[in-house]
Amino acid sequence: MTDEIIRANGAQISFLQLALALADDYESIYVIDMNDDSYVEYSTAGKKKEMTIRSSGGDFFADVPKNTRKLVLPEDREKFLAAFEKENVLRVAREGYSFTLDYRLVIDGEPRYYSLKTIRSGEQSVVIGVQNVDVQRRRELARQVETKTYAEIAQSFASLYEVIYHIDVKTGRYTVYSSSESFSRLGIESGENFFVKMRADVIKYLHKDDCYTVMRALERDALLKALDETGVFSIIYRQMLDDKSQYVNLIAIKSKLDSNSIVIGVGNIDKQVRKEKAIQAENRTFGEIAMALAQRYEVIYHVNIESGEYLEYSADEKYSKLNIGTKGADFFGDTQKNMKRDIYPEDYPMMALAMKKENLLEKLKETGKTFINYRLMLDGRPQFVTLFAVRPKEDSEHIIVAVANIDTAKRNDLDVSDALGSAMDMANRDGLTGVKNKRSYEQIETAVDELIKGGEAEPFAVAVCDINGLKQVNDTQGHHAGDEYIKSACTLICNTFKHSPVFRIGGDEFAVILKGSDYDDREALLRHFDAEQDRHIRSGQVTVAVGIAEYAKGSDSRLRDVFERADEAMYENKKLFKTMHSS
Repeated sequence: MTDEIIRANGAQISFLQLALALADDYESIYVIDMNDDSYVEYSTAGKKKEMTIRSSGGDFFADVPKNTRKLVLPEDREKFLAAFEKENVLRVAREGYSFTLDYRLVIDGEPRYYSLKTIRSGEQSVVIGVQNVDVQRRRELARQVETKTYAEIAQSFASLYEVIYHIDVKTGRYTVYSSSESFSRLGIESGENFFVKMRADVIKYLHKDDCYTVMRALERDALLKALDETGVFSIIYRQMLDDKSQYVNLIAIKSKLDSNSIVIGVGNIDKQVRKEKAIQAENRTFGEIAMALAQRYEVIYHVNIESGEYLEYSADEKYSKLNIGTKGADFFGDTQKNMKRDIYPEDYPMMALAMKKENLLEKLKETGKTFINYRLMLDGRPQFVTLFAVRPKEDSEHIIVAVANIDTAKRNDLDVSDALGSAMDMANRDGLTGVKNKRSYEQIETAVDELIKGGEAEPFAVAVCDINGLKQVNDTQGHHAGDEYIKSACTLICNTFKHSPVFRIGGDEFAVILKGSDYDDREALLRHFDAEQDRHIRSGQVTVAVGIAEYAKGSDSRLRDVFERADEAMYENKKLFKTMHSS
């Protein structure tokens, strides 16, 4: 287009002046003649931003659909075509109406953001200015994503707090967001002068011992100084809610979106703090107990029965050399492993059974505490010690195990053999009959199981004996007569199996482990037992049902397997006895 043509047409001169003014803002400018729908597209070129014609056409409204399909992103085509329907553009020409439209063009295979504005120029012309806003728009979208992400993070963390304050530090205006009904009653609401209001509420709602500290920390200048130094400020104090103090944690940070704002969150941490204080108190108490007991006990263990972790407190170097360590992760596992090395061999079966986790905890459940006497190998010789275990509270996760050396006291009272008999035999004997008790049987059972497991068990058999008619004697003649009845039955059993250990394992039940000559002569002994039974029946004395089973090497993996077969044989014998002697 030449200057002459522009001078010949007053309307175009007016447009040129307008176009040049807008040239810096628009990439293209379209002028549509609404009389015949023809159009011209102008663009700027060169350092002087001179206007040049880029394209032109005879029917703008016919070319729009074709160019839309070629250039406009598919998702934006519908709104683009709707905006440039002829009636809509005529309205711009007639009424001076204008509109803007944001859309995307596909350039070099990539979508680019554009924006256009449509206005009237003269009575029969419409001007469309097209801007490339891709860079600006992408920055805005990035900021929106960042803002949305920050808002989502903030919303997630907001659930950790009962109340959140957003404060303008310049004006003192604040807004409160509360997720807790009890905190919403504390009196602070959206309003003016946060720091003034804060001082009054601290005095009104905080524990009196915390007021001064919190008030000084939350003074405007002190808080801003702390935030400038570290970026975050935190303080724990006690809030009075419903006349009860509760620990809360206040955290203040500078707003990411507004440098003139700070955000304060107040979270209820009462349960957490009180639990920590209880643990600290328990640890202090245990430490005091440990120190007090250290004079009496050579070593003390604090054991977590849930995790197995333990701490060892040792006042004697000899015990610290047992290689248990000052702390560990598996008390019961370490104990079983170390006992094989450190405990006097004769005492090991008993201790291996007693120190199984389930057995020790069951004993503590029954009585709350337990004592065990045994011998440790110290200084190259067996020394008597006593183990004391206690569970401080029924629901406690910990037990205390202490070991004291009682060797001197034992040896002052008894010689070595008497001390052994007193320490071990008394605990393992039945008080009524004098034979070994169930505890002793369980110790022997553990030792025999170890021999079976190692393939070292010698041939043996188990006899299970059950007294006939004990209940009737107790019911008709009294328990004193019943006790005599039990002792008579025990004498019958012991006189039969003279070379084997006899155990009273229940009120009316005995077990015998046959070894050596008794095992070899078991059938003859059983016949002798039956003959004695016949004599007792005729004279009205006690009778006993008996069953015997032999250990089957390679088939039986534990003594219990042999016992169960003997027990079944005993019940068959009892049924036969009742059938034959019922009247």
